[in-house]
Amino acid sequence: MFDANRDGMLLDGRLDDQESFMVTASKSGHEFRAYDDALDFIAGRRDAKRRALELEKLFPNGAADPALAALLKVPLYPYQAEGALFAVRVGRALIGDDMGLGKTVQAIAATEILARHFGVSKVLVICPTSLKYQWQSEITRFSGRRGENAARVINGGRSQRQIDYRSDGFCKITNYEKLQPDLDLIAT
Repeated sequence: MFDANRDGMLLDGRLDDQESFMVTASKSGHEFRAYDDALDFIAGRRDAKRRALELEKLFPNGAADPALAALLKVPLYPYQAEGALFAVRVGRALIGDDMGLGKTVQAIAATEILARHFGVSKVLVICPTSLKYQWQSEITRFSGRRGENAARVINGGRSQRQIDYRSDGFCKITNYEKLQPDLDLIAT
């Protein structure tokens, strides 16, 4: 279960055995501690593995799968489809590329896959203030979702932002400067 050659690190292939190991270790009569960051890491790796297996079923041809072509109102280039699949597979990703190569559409495609196949019902986009309305426009344009419930820009004073965060809708769009003071509103 642990690699003796790597300072006792948990082997990747043994993540599924972690729960039974913890039960056995806790019953051993010795003190046993599992820190939250380690448990979060293991849970994240297991979730990524499950998503990868599900993505193989949903899109057996990977980036060339016809189901991906029907995902958005615009066709994805193969590298964009692969970027969206990668982001969903790993659960977290930074999409970095040159200007104009479709990072936004990749992110929107990833959110659509997560919404349609993995039960994601809310998305938060955090971007520069100058790009909030562009994100709203592109989510509507590429995803086919309509109205303020598709993509709502968070604006105004704190009481208005609180109303906006609580409103129905798939995607909320805010800017970096509002992130810290709005953390308690976002969490509700």
